[in-house]
Amino acid sequence: MFVLIFKGAGNGGQTNLFSSFVRGYIEETSASIINISQSQNQLADINSLAALSGQSMGRGGEWSNDLDPSTIQENSFVASNPPSTDYIETEFTSNQVAEYTVQTGDLLSFIASDYGVSVESIMWANNLTNANSIKPDQVLRIPPVSGVIHKIKSGDTVASIAKKYGVSIDKIIAFNNLVEDGSLDINLEIVVPDGQIKSVVVTTSGTQATAAKRFSYLPDLGDYFMIPTQGRTSQGVHGRNGVDKANSCGTPIYAAADGSSATADAVGYNGGFGKFIKLIHANGTETLYAHLSKILITPGQTVSRGQLIGNMGTTGRSTGCHLHFEVHGAKNPLLK
Repeated sequence: MFVLIFKGAGNGGQTNLFSSFVRGYIEETSASIINISQSQNQLADINSLAALSGQSMGRGGEWSNDLDPSTIQENSFVASNPPSTDYIETEFTSNQVAEYTVQTGDLLSFIASDYGVSVESIMWANNLTNANSIKPDQVLRIPPVSGVIHKIKSGDTVASIAKKYGVSIDKIIAFNNLVEDGSLDINLEIVVPDGQIKSVVVTTSGTQATAAKRFSYLPDLGDYFMIPTQGRTSQGVHGRNGVDKANSCGTPIYAAADGSSATADAVGYNGGFGKFIKLIHANGTETLYAHLSKILITPGQTVSRGQLIGNMGTTGRSTGCHLHFEVHGAKNPLLK
């Protein structure tokens, strides 16, 4: 090829057909290399932008979601560290023991139902032998679940504790976040879920007369509370200053006084209450409405005396449509 070009150049400066072809080929090739290089750089820039929206350009100028990572330059991405989570609170644990100060008119059975644990669990935690022996201002220790609160003594192991209270080792380890086969600190308190103290006999029975006498000392607030529903009194004072009104399911239930909703729970058994509402009133008293078929207010909502808050039902521990109505801190108007 070189000889032919040289020869053509030597013949009077005339360019033969072959040398023209070679020169044209070289020029076109050089131009295409430059264009390809420029287009690749442009493609990288385009794909860098498309990466931000999760798209890339395909053939024919159409956008596609199938982004080819090989065409994206490394400097197209902005490096960032994940947000810090140091601010997240981690102190709360579900195995903490609570304390409750007994109020006038309290019954242990309904304190237990409010906390979702068994009566026996509270009695074991406080060394009580009679459920009717609690007194106002007495501070009760409430376990987080039904079971036993155990203080570690010298020689205790998880295995020996599990055997003593009739539960599995794994259950104790999991609930208290213990290390398997790890040592236990003396005087450390752990919770034994579903544990039983079989050697202790507890007395939980009490007559309706005893309950009525207990609540007779509560203050009479006159007409502060209205009657929350219509029906017949199907059971006198029981529970935590409660009285039952029976009627057909769906009967309207009204707020007995102005207040706000501390609880409006439409899910679960709830210690026998089923669907229930608890209102807090400005004078420090509470009213509770249990076994509802429907709840018409939300937690935290402000309500007015006489406002429709729910419908009568038979949810929870109930044998028929009725309202279980409690007043905490004052006499129950249904007893008048």
